[in-house]
Formats: sequence, structure tokens, C-alpha cells
Amino acid sequence: MVLVYTSNHSYDFDFATASLAHFNRYPNPFSSHVDSADTVRQFVDDQGRLHTERLIRKKGRLPEFVKPFLGKISQSWILETTIVDPRSSTLESCSRNLDHTRVLKVVERSTYTAQSLNSPATVSNRVSFVSNFGWGQGIRGRIENWSYKRFHQNIAQSRRGMAYVMQQLRERGLQSYRQMQLQFAPAEQ
Repeated sequence: MVLVYTSNHSYDFDFATASLAHFNRYPNPFSSHVDSADTVRQFVDDQGRLHTERLIRKKGRLPEFVKPFLGKISQSWILETTIVDPRSSTLESCSRNLDHTRVLKVVERSTYTAQSLNSPATVSNRVSFVSNFGWGQGIRGRIENWSYKRFHQNIAQSRRGMAYVMQQLRERGLQSYRQMQLQFAPAEQ
């Protein structure tokens, strides 16, 4: 079984600010679950589109019913690929977990669009949750349902974080935003 979560949200910020915030959204005061976000590849293609691949390490609490299978694992690596087309004012991003995929595979596709670089941005999300764990729908269904509900609960927090970053960029500019990032960055381990 595959569970799919979809949502749309409009930000009161222009596309240029929203796309810049997308790449600079970690850390922020609403993303304490993100340990790191590192760019591993970046280039501009012949059509002027920016391509970026990032590795993101997130931590979180697992439900009790999964702990016997995963033990004390509390972090996951995410691969995020993003393409920004400034001519059409679109940003397409795909994030997927690289580990624990037998237990749960999560693929999130986000598309930011706007009429122009200076008009408000809207983001559409489509997230699929697939578990291949166990021998029947019992544990698989529980894992998928828990993940779906958890994502639904956390999307508001994610939007607050993005809005916070965009507001900082609007009010203070990029240099001030960089100082704020250092303030909320996780301690080196």
C-alpha cells in the first residue's frame, strides 16, 4: 500500500526570496531535528537552470512499535535534488531517504511556482510513504499511517521555518541571515 500526502501553500513572499530561502532553510528555530545540510553537487545547465544535490541529516523519535526492528537508530540521511528555473519562476525539489528504505521509503516532491520573480510563491507538496517491511499489511500499514500522520503534524512547523527564513531575508538581508544561522546551528559533534 502507498499513502500519499498532498498540500498547497502560498507564501507572502516573492519567488526570488522563496527560492533563496529553500536553500538556506537550515538551520532555523523551527528545525532542531536537522543536524546538517551539505551541498554535494551544483551546476547551471545550458538553459540557465540551477541544479543542486544536497545531503541532509535529520534526527527524530521513532514510534515504540518500530524500535524492536531498528533499535536505537534516531537519524536518517536524505538526498535532496533541486532544479531552479529563474526564467519560468519554478523550483522543483525531490527529497528521499537513503537509509531504512526497507522499513519506510519516503519521497517528497515540492514545486514552488510564481507568475514572476517578484510575485508571491506557492508551494505544492506530494509525499509518498511506502513500507516493504514485514509479511503483511499489519506492520506496514502501521508504519505508513504513523509516518503520514507525523508528516501532516510537522508540515505547519516546516512552513513556519520557511516563513521565518524568508522574513529574515526580507528584513535584514543575506548577511544578517547568515549570522542568525550560526546562532541556531547545531553544536559540532
